[in-house]
Amino acid sequence: MQIMPQITQILPIGRKLLLSVAATVALMACGDGPTQTQKKSVSATRSSEGAGVDLVDPSDDVMGDASARSGVQSMGSSAGQSPRGAGSTAASRSPAAGGSRDGRWSVILATFSGADHTGKATAFRQQLVSQYPELRDAAVRRLGQGSALVVGRFESASDASAQAELKRVKAIERNGQKPFAGAMLLRTASDALSGPPQPHDLRTLRAKFPNVRPLFSLQVAAWATLGDKKSSYDDMRAAAEKYCAELRAKGHESWFLHDEDTETSIVTVGHFDRRAYDPKSTLFAPEVEDMMRAFPANLVNGEPLLIPIDPRNPSGKTKPQPCRLVEVPGV
Repeated sequence: MQIMPQITQILPIGRKLLLSVAATVALMACGDGPTQTQKKSVSATRSSEGAGVDLVDPSDDVMGDASARSGVQSMGSSAGQSPRGAGSTAASRSPAAGGSRDGRWSVILATFSGADHTGKATAFRQQLVSQYPELRDAAVRRLGQGSALVVGRFESASDASAQAELKRVKAIERNGQKPFAGAMLLRTASDALSGPPQPHDLRTLRAKFPNVRPLFSLQVAAWATLGDKKSSYDDMRAAAEKYCAELRAKGHESWFLHDEDTETSIVTVGHFDRRAYDPKSTLFAPEVEDMMRAFPANLVNGEPLLIPIDPRNPSGKTKPQPCRLVEVPGV
């Protein structure tokens, strides 16, 4: 069943390493079936530019579904309000000196979704800056499956500079109203993730098989910092892409996927449609079982991840965690 003419997207994760049960669950669930993605909504006021849409919570490691409608959401204080009018005093320029060039937290002014969300955000920025010169530092960054118009870049939402910028934006006033009173600090995608997916990025499968849902791939390895501040996520990304290239050189259809929120990169092989796993019988398709035999252990940072044979006895005998199906995410 290694795919038919029409098929789709994913999720990420996580030394010969024995993790505690809690750490193992946090890194990657150990159920029998495929992993599933979840979607959370980010509350924001719907603007007159278009229909609203549920955005992915930036703390999640997944994308939203294709049912989301195209649109833009403005972080204003009243529905249907869009930037307009000159007037009152212009606030000072964004205090960039207090921010971080590589920070991923920003003050969100508006969000965009649907086809050409980047183009919509870019066009809206030009309009916004002409009407609100105090927001001339606004930039377009990726947020979930869409784009966001943001100001500032900060290491965390608790930074004093981030809180000062949020307060500044919220205080902007025109004609007795504060159009950005609903602005909030959110974590956006890094510059590396803002552009289109690179070759062999797992998300490119969605473009190849836009009508197949769900679409699965078999996760065979993951690289993660595991919360170790001494570890470099850049090194983890590079290691995952290197392993993906090595598998392709051996003839495997291999893919990588980066999740910078959890600082995890995974490597997968193959692609399968809904028949890959039968939830009623809990059986995998023969093609999936063959691939699992070829890749008997899920590697974490280059070595098998060891899990307890008996989950009720975490300190007992262990075995390598098997590889598992993951759902392919969209672009």
